[in-house]
Amino acid sequence: MTSDNKAEANRRNALKSTGPRTPEGKAAVHLNALRHGLRSEQILLPGEDKEALRELDEHLRAELDPHGELERLLVDRIVAGYWRLRRLGRVEAGIYVWEHYEEIAERAEREAKSYEKKYYRRGLWDRDPELEISDEKSHGEALSRARRMRSEQEDETATLGRTFARDADKANVFSKLSRYETTIERLIYRALHELERRQAGRSGAAPTTPQVLDVDVSGLAEGAG
Repeated sequence: MTSDNKAEANRRNALKSTGPRTPEGKAAVHLNALRHGLRSEQILLPGEDKEALRELDEHLRAELDPHGELERLLVDRIVAGYWRLRRLGRVEAGIYVWEHYEEIAERAEREAKSYEKKYYRRGLWDRDPELEISDEKSHGEALSRARRMRSEQEDETATLGRTFARDADKANVFSKLSRYETTIERLIYRALHELERRQAGRSGAAPTTPQVLDVDVSGLAEGAG
């Protein structure tokens, strides 16, 4: 059995931990996610940085110092939750970016149409109308501006925001975004409180009381720990 003095020393050392420093140690930590259930291909979306996810995993794992499979699973959930919260910031920015370029593109297209006039040649009513441009230069500049804005909408952040907005009811997209954020934060706190409870029990200390309560849709409060 570990003595009380040694247990206390272990806790102090854990608090001082800044993570692995040697190349070998860092390589081992980078493999933690692959060994313990956090798969980058399950979390990363196109355009997201795999190395940034590895770095987040490394720092949180060093800070939270999980022992055993269950504690590592809880840290996996915390890492995934933090990553998804970061993504929601990109989603919000992407929604605004896509709508911004959409507005500019539509204005440019309306301007281009203002220089267009369709007409039929005499005796050729059964054919498509011909197009007459009143100002070739201005018409071309407006179309070029519209194409440029449409191209900007293909940016990864803008596409991410558009995808989220399309999946949601467009009129309530930001309400849905807020609900997602609240749900993810709740899951992070639940995993963190359970991790703290298990670590406190392992060290012989009294479990801490959760500082956050979750409230479900029925209005009944439940402890997050």
